[in-house]
This record gives sequence, C-alpha cells and structure tokens, in this order.
Amino acid sequence: MEEPILTEVKNLECSKCNTLMIAETVFCPECGFPEHGTEKDVAQFHARNIMKKSNELDADKKIKSARNVLYIIAGVTMLFGFIFFFTDQDASVLVTNVVLGIIYLLLGSWTSKKPLVAILLGLLLYLTTIIISTIIDPATIIKGIIFKILIIAYLGKGVYSASSIRK
Repeated sequence: MEEPILTEVKNLECSKCNTLMIAETVFCPECGFPEHGTEKDVAQFHARNIMKKSNELDADKKIKSARNVLYIIAGVTMLFGFIFFFTDQDASVLVTNVVLGIIYLLLGSWTSKKPLVAILLGLLLYLTTIIISTIIDPATIIKGIIFKILIIAYLGKGVYSASSIRK
C-alpha cells in the first residue's frame, strides 16, 4: 500500500493587512491585496482604494452638509416658535416648535453615529411637518418653497451618501 504524499502548506502574511494566507493564494482573503499577483493587479488594487477613499470623502461632506441642515432647521424652528409666541401669545406654538427644534438637534448630533437613520428620520420629520402645516393652512405650501426644496435636496443627498457608505 502506498502512503499518501503530504505536502507542506506554507502560511504567509499579507504585506498590507498582516492576515495569514496560504502561499498559493494570489489575493488576500481579508483586504484583497494581490500578494502574488501581477503589477497590473497591484495597480488596480491601489486605484480601487484611492477611488473608494475619494467616494467616502465626498459622502462625508454631503453627510456633514445634511447634519448642518438639521441644525439650521432646529434653530429656525425654535426661533419662529419664539417669534410666534411673542406676537400671538400662543404657548402651544412655542412648545411645539421647541420640541421639534430639540428633536432636530438630537438627530443632527446622532448623524455622527448613525448617519443614514438620523438623516432619514430628519427628512421624514421635515416632510411630515410640511404636510401637517399644509393641511392646517394650504397657503404655507408656497411660503418659502425655495428653502423647502433646498432643505429636502440637502437631506436627500445626505441620505443617498450615507446609504452608499453603508454599502
């Protein structure tokens, strides 16, 4: 009976991420670096990483813009709450606007941990307040339409960017 031939398997470390890999493996299973690939494979790896970092920086800028928009909405909402309180002496408007402002502030600060969820909730809350105010007074749909469109656009870009980073 013949004995099976045992081949010695050498383990190597990836030069990029130090993950152990089998010697015959061309690409690192962890980071994808072509440890035993061609120069073309190495160049493509570096090009992909540069593009990925560039896309992440662009997405981070859009998320930061969306965060700032949430803070601006918070400030404007509270400001108008105080203005309407002092002109109409209606405490319910003040309380409603202050609560909404605090929610927007919390969502803005939450974007650093969970950007997709926070910006999406901020967008939905903003759209809900527009719809409710339109039901109460249909003329409000036209008032500040350019600002409403800009806010929705910035929040929409933030949602898209946060979802692309998540993927």
